[in-house]
Amino acid sequence: MSPKIAGALALVLALVSTACASDPDGFARTKPRNAASPSSDEADDEGGDRAPAPGERSDAGPAGPASDGGDAGAPATTSTKGSGGPTGQSELRSPGGLGYILNVPVAAPAKPRGLLVLLHGSGASNYRNFVGMMATVASAHDLIRVSVLAPNGQGWNEGNQTQGAELLHRLIQDEIFTKYDVDLARIVFSGQSSGGGFLSTHFLPLHAKDYRGGAFMQCGAAPPAVTFAPDAATKAGLRLHFEITTGDTIWPTSFKNAVTAYTAAGMTLTKSDTKPGGHCAFDQQQVIVDRIATMLPAP
Repeated sequence: MSPKIAGALALVLALVSTACASDPDGFARTKPRNAASPSSDEADDEGGDRAPAPGERSDAGPAGPASDGGDAGAPATTSTKGSGGPTGQSELRSPGGLGYILNVPVAAPAKPRGLLVLLHGSGASNYRNFVGMMATVASAHDLIRVSVLAPNGQGWNEGNQTQGAELLHRLIQDEIFTKYDVDLARIVFSGQSSGGGFLSTHFLPLHAKDYRGGAFMQCGAAPPAVTFAPDAATKAGLRLHFEITTGDTIWPTSFKNAVTAYTAAGMTLTKSDTKPGGHCAFDQQQVIVDRIATMLPAP
């Protein structure tokens, strides 16, 4: 090899050696991708704002209110919203077999009416009289009146009283509440003699929790015959009055025991046992008139 060729070859080898030293792999480098800024393809893989594929669940769900609140913000039910019942006076029979006389004002109500439930004594002599006897208080307080005949047609404290309590409860709930708009805070019960006894022994212990307003035990009362452990709402929402005369020879002992039992149960109550007279010898409507304002909100 001539000296010129050898020199040229040495120069070429030197140049190649220098280039390899600056890039050991012998390949050009691309600029590295910024890891903090993924490409659009990588954004899909990370979730991003990509719409779900057909049939795919989106955990985020559709946009909507932060919370529908469930029932927490709903107003409490204050009346039954029933409609379609007859007006005026009617004598009817419940699906459970209870006869009852119903008196409903003919004029359309401006707002929900209250309800006065009347239970006669032994012999049912006042079953037909009660509706007329209670006209004044019903008019003053805008009350629907219903006088209910005992299951055996004679006395409320006779026969299967637990069943009787359920029949009465179902009549009110299924017949009256569904057919009339009744104010649920203005329900009044009044029981005379055995009717009052039935209220205090069975109906109130079993169903006081279902009603708000008041109950009158008039010349008849006895302690609960079934377990009665009222909750705070029942104690606050239902007030009781016990009425008897000094000359009553039928109920005085059980009357006192009833007052004691209901007081011990924590119910709010009043009593009157100092008026002279024999059994039921007083004006039962006046007893209601005198105390109903303490039991019910204004009509």
